[in-house]
Amino acid sequence: MFSQVKKYFRQNKQERKILNRTFAWLLMSFILVRIIPLKWFGSLLGVFKKEIRTELEATDLIKITSVKRSIRRIKRVLPWKIKCFEEAITAKKVLERYEIKSTLYLGVDINEKKQLKAHAWLRNGDYNITGGDLATKFKVVGFYS
Repeated sequence: MFSQVKKYFRQNKQERKILNRTFAWLLMSFILVRIIPLKWFGSLLGVFKKEIRTELEATDLIKITSVKRSIRRIKRVLPWKIKCFEEAITAKKVLERYEIKSTLYLGVDINEKKQLKAHAWLRNGDYNITGGDLATKFKVVGFYS
């Protein structure tokens, strides 16, 4: 635990800001997803059934990489498991702070045991921000921009 604190203070100010925002949104998204129905907080995610495709600049890619790294770091030290939907919400909201637009996709699939599985991922155009490695296995049922 102490080594994690030392690593935190070794980061530059910008990285610490992103880590703080990421932690706050992971906590908030955990509460939203586990307690509150989606229809009550869907407007927080953006406009339903609207897709955004923009060109990413080099500075945008640096911010996206930093947010992805922050999510990975924080997930390792949290006492609960972060689900894909919570991760996608967090990345979307932190990136919105830096005026980087994205689309959050919700998908479903039926596995071999006839069980329904759900997945959420975040993209900007063709660039996968979170959860994109599994996205091809799921049928898109909704998206927010």
